[in-house]
Amino acid sequence: MNETTTNADDIEARIATRLKTRREELGLSLADLAARSGVSKAMISRIERREASPTAALLGRLCAGLDITLSGLMAAVEDKSLVLLPAGAQPLWRDPETGFERRAVTPAGTGSTVEIVQAELPAGARIAYPALPQGAYDQHILGVSGRLRFESGSDSFAIGPGDCLHCALDQPHAFANQTDDPCRYLVIIARRKTAR
Repeated sequence: MNETTTNADDIEARIATRLKTRREELGLSLADLAARSGVSKAMISRIERREASPTAALLGRLCAGLDITLSGLMAAVEDKSLVLLPAGAQPLWRDPETGFERRAVTPAGTGSTVEIVQAELPAGARIAYPALPQGAYDQHILGVSGRLRFESGSDSFAIGPGDCLHCALDQPHAFANQTDDPCRYLVIIARRKTAR
């Protein structure tokens, strides 16, 4: 097998993965996508399992059913194994109410299921979040400086520099800084693959 064939096979595999991922992101069954795209359920299944290679016309119909453009699909499957997002270009958001700062450090558009956030919580601040769909996400929290309190349901954890907590997000949870100094931490969020 030559390099061109290997690259084509790799791209087809990424196309199949991206089509399935997008369908699952939208919460569509194979039957739902078949109805939206006019492509048979059996053919969609074969494409996702890499048992059939889609034509451009077929991809166009699938993309329309998935509410994405063909160029958007292809951009998502391009080889982006090396993507640098310089610190100065990382989007920074500041909560006007608490002063909480959230910096998205993960490069966008790579197709990764992992997101890394660098956070700074001011002294005395607390931020609460609702539960997310069960089994959809989990996260790691890595303390960088100061002391963070993480609450999940009835559980509570103190996270200091170097401490790492893993948790699901299927319960209401909160980040709190009960000290007089800011605390900094990293949050690594992983989107779990939907079970078939």
